[in-house]
Amino acid sequence: MIHIRLQQLIDSLNVSVLEFARQLGERRGEKVYHILHGRLKPRYDTLEKILLAYPQVNGDWLLRGEGMMFKTLNSPSAAITTEERLRNVEFLLFQLNERMALLQQTNDQLVAELVKSRG
Repeated sequence: MIHIRLQQLIDSLNVSVLEFARQLGERRGEKVYHILHGRLKPRYDTLEKILLAYPQVNGDWLLRGEGMMFKTLNSPSAAITTEERLRNVEFLLFQLNERMALLQQTNDQLVAELVKSRG
């Protein structure tokens, strides 16, 4: 969900919600707070402002959750730092752990159903 990715981005950038909102040209952080809490969906112009203010952010990740949070070094306009690369790795590990937990849960359910059907 985009509001979760937005929170992850703000955390990774190590900025406050208010500072993040100001980077987007907002005087107050209300719109961003509403998006973070799921009360608003970000509009196209808001997403565009995020990508302009933070050119190192991967647009595919922001919009769809695909790929890494930050662009890689060979991407155009990517001013990626070592810290951002480390955050990419941390994020990918987090995604893998989430997927592993889901696979384990599915596996446990299948085993329980198999045992039940044989019993």
